[in-house]
Amino acid sequence: MSCQLEEWPKVLLLSDEGPQMGTAGGILLYRLLQDYPPQHLRIVERKTEGAALRLSSRYKSLTTPWRRFEQSRFHRWKRSLRAFGLVPPVPLRTVDALMGDYKPEVVLSVMQHACYYDCALRYASNRHLPLVAIIHDVNEQFEKVYSWAVKAARRRDGEYYRYASRRLCISPEMESRCAQVYGVRGDVMYPNRGSELTPRAFEKSGKLICAGILTVGFVGNLNYGYGDELCRLLPAFREAGARLVVFSQLPKGKASALLNATDVVDYRGFAPAMEAWEVIKSQCDSVILPYPDSPGHLECLYRHHFPSKLPEYLALGMPVVVTGPEYATGLKWALQNEGAAMTWISGNPSDFATPLRRLTADANLRVALATTGYARGSYDFNPEKIKATFFSHIRLASRERVASTI
Repeated sequence: MSCQLEEWPKVLLLSDEGPQMGTAGGILLYRLLQDYPPQHLRIVERKTEGAALRLSSRYKSLTTPWRRFEQSRFHRWKRSLRAFGLVPPVPLRTVDALMGDYKPEVVLSVMQHACYYDCALRYASNRHLPLVAIIHDVNEQFEKVYSWAVKAARRRDGEYYRYASRRLCISPEMESRCAQVYGVRGDVMYPNRGSELTPRAFEKSGKLICAGILTVGFVGNLNYGYGDELCRLLPAFREAGARLVVFSQLPKGKASALLNATDVVDYRGFAPAMEAWEVIKSQCDSVILPYPDSPGHLECLYRHHFPSKLPEYLALGMPVVVTGPEYATGLKWALQNEGAAMTWISGNPSDFATPLRRLTADANLRVALATTGYARGSYDFNPEKIKATFFSHIRLASRERVASTI
């Protein structure tokens, strides 16, 4: 990134969550913006707690009106009223005051938490600025409204999506869904993995860490059904004589059964990402992405979101196993990229013992999966390529002049 400073547009990131290394969404923003000149980036976000690593750019906290209702039993009422424009908006002078003499040329926002992306839209529109929208999730699945407000909420979201000069969707499925719902096309921008990840030697996959025993690693959040699915697959691990190494926060609910399955599961707790990846590379033979087959909220999530875990797994130079329903985006990617991962479509959990046994017995298969998976992952999920494409979208948006207001 050897551009002169004046070639970098001045960006205002106005979003619910800013770049930081403490949450999944914050990490993706951090990786996207870590090479952006800090003097050309201002961040206005919801006030967050903790000491997660942040960029050197200036951060400012913004509290939206009626915020207290978000954490109360009236949250659905508040979100439904927002759909009809009945929630007081953030005064634009409040945003101006947070920025001082900084004059942005582009507004950047994530379509997460409507009060913040509504504010980003109003600010961009009122100031005749282009808007770059990042879409990681179907937000209406997280901010539920009453049935009488669904169409109104979708109309409001459509205003945001259609106004944006660039609409960066996390998966092809998300882009297709947004095009169908909001009537305009967007671009696909896969989640970016850390550029510091390096593969182990592919030939190491030819020999099991423990002779005759397949050791499978899992790193990340056990919420959203991943932990429940691992529990469902435990009988197959037992039948195949395989073991599971898990790095995660303490599992809750049904997933807490993993803590009691000490004959199969080696639960290591939480560890910083790079530390966990190094352990996985040295102590595991494979890694697993286990989607649950769950109708409803999780089905919508898995049909459109794209797991940031998959690009990271593929960068390790190890065999990757992806299980779940055919509609899950990560499994769809693996099925479309033959040889990049071992796949298993959800069914009787005991049947999963067959692919586990095959992976245990076939050294050539393990090496082939490691080699092909890394190559295919490097093509679709190259972090430098993703950042360069993102910066290109920012520059192209900054050259557009927006005349109309919402």
